[in-house]
Amino acid sequence: MAATREAATDDISSGWCGRGMYSVLHDVGWGSGLERGNGQDWEKILQRAGWRPVRCAAPDRAPLGSVLVYSGDARVGKVPRGTPGGYYGHVEMVALGMAGERLYVSDTPRRAPGGSVRDNFTGRAWLPPGLAASTAPPIESQLDELISERLRMAEAYFQSQRPQYTENRTR
Repeated sequence: MAATREAATDDISSGWCGRGMYSVLHDVGWGSGLERGNGQDWEKILQRAGWRPVRCAAPDRAPLGSVLVYSGDARVGKVPRGTPGGYYGHVEMVALGMAGERLYVSDTPRRAPGGSVRDNFTGRAWLPPGLAASTAPPIESQLDELISERLRMAEAYFQSQRPQYTENRTR
């Protein structure tokens, strides 16, 4: 959720996914060894920083916290479609929104993956150093953790509001 918050508030304009990804990863504490670059350059950037790729059939199947890269059109033999992604590719992180929904964040949070070049997905999800593919928690357990955290937050909120509700009942 910190990644989503950063992407929504970092003042990086839409179309600047490489800058946004750099900002997000530094904000969540995973920025060590990273360089700046265009979206399609992020596989090399992540690899040099010690990140590990995991095969991924589709962006919506990528593990939470992983980074996804999409090539620019020219790199995959297409005529550029006239969008920033078409020229420079796209990069994004799989994150959760405040309501627990799956989002794809970089320059801005998005509900759909891939920006304007979803069809140019490289087929790899990149995991941060120290988190091997075999140790990545399954999405179900990550969601269980999120739901538990939300429950604790709700309980704390209602505990803090208890005097107010008690006053309203006596009126």
